[in-house]
Amino acid sequence: MKKIVLLSTALFFMIIMHAQTRLDIQQNHAGMADKVSIRKVDGFPDKDSGYAKGVSALYAGILGKELVIAGGTNFPNIPVADGGKKVYYSSIYTAKSDGCKPLRWKEAGQLPDSSAYGVTIYTEQGLVCIAGNTAKKSLSRVLLLSKKGRKIQIHTWPSLPVTMDNMAGVSIGKRIFVLGGNVNGIPSNKMYSLDYSNLEQGWQEEKAMPGISRIQSVCVARKGKLYVWGGFALATKDTPASLSVDGYCYDPVQKSWTPVATPVDAGGNTVSLGGGVGTVLHDGRIACMGGVDKDIFLKALQGVYKGKEYYSHPVEWYRFSPRMLIYQPETDTWTEAGEFPQCARAGAALVPHGKCFFIINGELMPGIRTNDINCIRIE
Repeated sequence: MKKIVLLSTALFFMIIMHAQTRLDIQQNHAGMADKVSIRKVDGFPDKDSGYAKGVSALYAGILGKELVIAGGTNFPNIPVADGGKKVYYSSIYTAKSDGCKPLRWKEAGQLPDSSAYGVTIYTEQGLVCIAGNTAKKSLSRVLLLSKKGRKIQIHTWPSLPVTMDNMAGVSIGKRIFVLGGNVNGIPSNKMYSLDYSNLEQGWQEEKAMPGISRIQSVCVARKGKLYVWGGFALATKDTPASLSVDGYCYDPVQKSWTPVATPVDAGGNTVSLGGGVGTVLHDGRIACMGGVDKDIFLKALQGVYKGKEYYSHPVEWYRFSPRMLIYQPETDTWTEAGEFPQCARAGAALVPHGKCFFIINGELMPGIRTNDINCIRIE
């Protein structure tokens, strides 16, 4: 068994090193029509030396032809394994986006707080940055970011009736939905919605997700319905730590939840999407990638792995998922489009842009971020 583990570790390392020597990676599996192209995009804000090391849980989206990023968090000085302090950021940066060409970033404003772990929702009015937390507290505030000249304009929208962080969210029509995460500091399966054509009405509580609480789940909107998979929850005084792999679909018209297929890899093994990302492809399928390993992370939640010993392993030990999985709603089935080192991260931002999408920063392992930005195209 020890030889098998060592061999697997060596192979994983070789794959990563090989991928880093190439700008363009394409993979076309036999019997599958998908061709995945991943290219590293040069350029990341370097004005702040701490931020330049890369962050996770940032706010991100597209305004016009510009990529926008804001906030985020990392351990810029002392590693978490050595008791380092987590730092939060407030700067907003923009860069003209032209496919996979280098990005030239400009500072375009400041959030009212140094924050991360919220949700960014695209609307025709701009980017809505919802809640999250700072170094001291969880947030309920909701901000609309719009562009005027070179600067970002910040508008205040109705606050949530609760504080929320580490939740998921999407927009369907004129309504924004946020769900799961920590609600008033406690892991939750609650869901709230806001009709932004009628802001005076404020946020409304929707029918809660079935089952246990879900922090950092993957949530995607498609054809007027909401899909959610994965997530986890820390232990509370009333409930043990948990990790979810299953998924549900929510119909806002019927106000009903329906189970959907659990993500699996090419070998039929169940995959956790907790901490991962997802988006709808141009053909209507849903692509999901990244996230934590379900077995290792659950043991960490349960306290089996803890302290400096847990944070001191090499990157490959944590087994963050490099898989890109494709869900077909019409058949309720999953396929695997391949394994890519650039997807093996948690807490990244995923920003659709035309037929491509950017995967931005995130964790390579607990406490260690990357400042890489990759442009992904699936055909």
